[in-house]
Amino acid sequence: MPYPLLSDWFKKTARDYGVLNEENQTAKRSVFLVDKEGILRYKNTEFDANDRNQYLDVFSHCKHLCV
Repeated sequence: MPYPLLSDWFKKTARDYGVLNEENQTAKRSVFLVDKEGILRYKNTEFDANDRNQYLDVFSHCKHLCV
């Protein structure tokens, strides 16, 4: 992917973004796009990896942010 992705080994970001299930230490499948100024521009905390339209939506937002 031509966009930076975040690895959250210690789950700090998942906690900060409110998507960590503390009981089993897993994060809800989520997508967050943050612009160059650090402003959250897009979030989907119910991302369905089986839904092609959700990928298209994320890519559309990425394209818009990179303009």
